[in-house]
Order: sequence, then structure tokens, then C-alpha cells
Amino acid sequence: MVSFGLQEDGVSLIELMVTITILSILVLAGTSLTGLWSKQAELDKATMSLKSAMSLSRSIAIRNQFAKNMNDTASQMCFDATNKEITVHKATATATGSASCGSPIVFSYPLSPTIDIKNTNNTNFNCFAFNSFGRIMSVNAGNCKNNVALTISNGSLNETLILN
Repeated sequence: MVSFGLQEDGVSLIELMVTITILSILVLAGTSLTGLWSKQAELDKATMSLKSAMSLSRSIAIRNQFAKNMNDTASQMCFDATNKEITVHKATATATGSASCGSPIVFSYPLSPTIDIKNTNNTNFNCFAFNSFGRIMSVNAGNCKNNVALTISNGSLNETLILN
């Protein structure tokens, strides 16, 4: 039997170094893209939670369980910037029991700690108050706004949301 050269079993050191270099570049690029995707996903979750909280708060106000008149707050949607949580509150049965950020919580939407919600004039968003017709009303005591344009941000990502 005639042998025409040596048979190679395995890979050379140069081939191994090139493979490791290419893999490390791909991992580095993938990691930075994944971080941006997760921030965008958190921003999308905050946007959908805000829309959902607004719809729930409106429906509670229209239901008007305690027969509040149209000048009273039947429900309120609040944002706690410290705990990064959106809460929906309802009115109470007492005569002066308008809904506020201190009234009973109907539902709570926890958000990512990096989410920030601001009004269009770059002030912190506190709450929306709804009357028994489901319309947003301005409440001075709770700093509730009747401007329905908000900016939601997560680090460098921003999204302007106009709620109707």
C-alpha cells in the first residue's frame, strides 16, 4: 500500500483562532442588539399597559357604581414614578368619596424600573381623572391633567402617545 502524504486529524491553531475571533465578534454584536430589543419590548409593554389602564379606568367611570355626578371623579388612573406602577382607582360609596390616587385600587400595572412617563411639556405625569361619562377632567388637588399626549421613555428610546 502506497501512502501519498500525511493524514491530518484535527484543526490547526490558526484555524482555531480565526473561528474564535469570528464567534466573539458575532456574540458582541448580538448582545448589543438584544439589549436594544429588550428596552423596546419594555417600552411597548409600558405603552400597552397605559392604554389598557386608560380603557379600564374609563369603563369603571362609565359604570359609575356609586352614582357620582358628572362633576365628581368616578375613576382615576395614576402613575407612581417611585414604584414605576400604573394603578386604576375607583370612587367610594361615601358622599365625598370621589376617586383619587388614595382611593381603592382596582388594578395595578407594574412597569420596568427604567420606564419614565412625562407630559408633553416635560413635567412628570401623575394621573388622569374621569367623570361618570368617561371623559377626562382636570383635577387641581391631584395634579391630574386633561392633556392626553404623553411621552414614554426607556433610556434613549422615546415614544409619544396620544390617548383618546
